[in-house]
Amino acid sequence: MDYIEDFNGDLRSIAEVIGRDQALYLVSQCPRYKTEKRSGKGQLLLYVPKLKKLTLEHGLVRAVGYVDAQKLSTVFGGELLVLSHCTHMILEKRDEGIRTMMKSGFSIADLASYFNVTERIVLRIQNVEISKQQLSLQL
Repeated sequence: MDYIEDFNGDLRSIAEVIGRDQALYLVSQCPRYKTEKRSGKGQLLLYVPKLKKLTLEHGLVRAVGYVDAQKLSTVFGGELLVLSHCTHMILEKRDEGIRTMMKSGFSIADLASYFNVTERIVLRIQNVEISKQQLSLQL
C-alpha cells in the first residue's frame, strides 16, 4: 500500500483506489477552473463518469488509462470530486524523475523536453545534485 497519509479529502479516496503516483499524475493532468470573483490557482474539479458512460476517448482514460479509470468509475461514478493542488508533491516527483534520468545519461535538452520544463530548471536540479555530492565527499 502506498503512503497516502499526507493526502486529504477526495484525493486520498482516489489514492486508495488507484495508488499514490497515479493520483498525483491525475492531479497534474486536471484542468483548473476559475470561479467568478475568485483569484488564485483555481479549483481542481474532476468529474468521474458512470461506468456505462466511460469511453476510451474520455479525459480520465487518457490521463490514467482504462483500467484505473474503470476502478475510479466503479467507486465514484457520477460524482464531481474536488482535488487539492499538491504542487509541492508533484514537483518533488518531477525532480526525482529528472535526477534519475540524469544519472542514466539523458541530456539536459532531452530532460527539459520530456518533462516539459526549461533547460534552466533541469540545470538547477543538476546543480543541487552536484552540491549534495560535493558535501558528502567533504564529510
